[in-house]
Amino acid sequence: MNAAPRLLLLVALAGCLPDTGGIDPPYDRLIFPVGLAVTADDSRLLAVNSNFDLEYNSGTLTAMDISDIEVAITPDTAEVSADGRFVFIDDSSLIIESETIRVGAFASDLALSPRGNRAIIPVRGERAILLVELGDPAVGPLLYCGQGQDRRCNGAHRVESNDRFTLPIEPYEVAALDYVEPSSGKLTTLGFATHLAGGEVSLFVVQDGAAGSRNDGELIGVLRGVVRDASGIAVNPVSRQIYVAGRSQEARVAVLAVHTDADYGQYSHEPFFRQVSHIDIGAELYAGTNARGIAVTDDGAFAYLATRTPAALLELDAAGHELTDMTTVCTDPSIVDLFRHDNGTPDPSDDVIYAFVLCFLTGQVFIVDTGALTVRAVRAVGSGPHAVAFDRVRKRAFVANFRESTISIISIEPPLFDLLRYRPGPGQWLHDEDDPERSYIIKIGRPRLPRGHN
Repeated sequence: MNAAPRLLLLVALAGCLPDTGGIDPPYDRLIFPVGLAVTADDSRLLAVNSNFDLEYNSGTLTAMDISDIEVAITPDTAEVSADGRFVFIDDSSLIIESETIRVGAFASDLALSPRGNRAIIPVRGERAILLVELGDPAVGPLLYCGQGQDRRCNGAHRVESNDRFTLPIEPYEVAALDYVEPSSGKLTTLGFATHLAGGEVSLFVVQDGAAGSRNDGELIGVLRGVVRDASGIAVNPVSRQIYVAGRSQEARVAVLAVHTDADYGQYSHEPFFRQVSHIDIGAELYAGTNARGIAVTDDGAFAYLATRTPAALLELDAAGHELTDMTTVCTDPSIVDLFRHDNGTPDPSDDVIYAFVLCFLTGQVFIVDTGALTVRAVRAVGSGPHAVAFDRVRKRAFVANFRESTISIISIEPPLFDLLRYRPGPGQWLHDEDDPERSYIIKIGRPRLPRGHN
């Protein structure tokens, strides 16, 4: 068995393994990152580290100040890769160590609530979903989950099994929407998690509270038999439907909806959800799909789905629940996310929505213009890209490279979509006497590979 299948097999089995006992994780390092997010004010980059190879007794959630990243782009010293192509900015100089919290081993995703006040993290090794409050670092902690000296989230910030519902194993990807209770008008955040092993989707509630206060998260429902090997999940911000994709050969995307008894003439404080439809893609993809990531446009009109058989990005009509178009991408695409590029005019109709498709096996990002469903750029970012987040102010994409524990930075300004580079000039650091115009692709982190990799 070669390295790539072995690694994917270990990822699939990871949820069955316990945490290790002794060594605390470093609080200033990327450790096989699996999730990225930029805070609502575009000031901080959050990264979830999975502790994939169990070198430590926990993974971590870390934060970086994006303004510090901007300064570090032209540092005085840096580590150059052996092939002379990359410059590595030391992550210990950027990660805010005092904000780092521990999340257990085998975290697998990171999503922010619609208002940006909660970070939601599924942790496969602990069979739990963590709810981290995001505060204002000017007046208190940025990241809070009741952590004590051990930096672990307390029980009030964890969604686990209760006396009514059992949280299925392998919580894998998460999404969230805001829900208004019919009688009180109270705004509550609802979270959803796919479960890779059994094909379930769980529903949980996240009660609001000021940063630093108790934040009750409670499991309130489990829907079984949604799709086998449930993986990707996304919420339509307009119709408020939930789309679920699976890795099996079922050629469909499940469509779920949240209801309350008030919809049927009664009232209950607890919403429930059910499957209301599905998007059939079997007519075109008769061999099945092995679907992975899914994302929805901000106007709710289309969803974009990455599939591995064939290796394609599919366009789905969200209202008509049908496949409308597709384009070929890389081998084994895994994650897809969307960025709306504002062309700087008052008319929003000339904006372009780009789909960033991450290719774990080939180490690439395919950037697709969704208007024409055409690949506009392909960029080699690093080994095992597994998460992407966007800085909408500076128009940059951060890509977490799982297998080497680094983050690459891509400029989103078309037509370049260039990996962020530093081109040293005469007398500056990294000046190459033989090639003074040489440029270096910038990555954050210290490159490392899982133990046993070859």
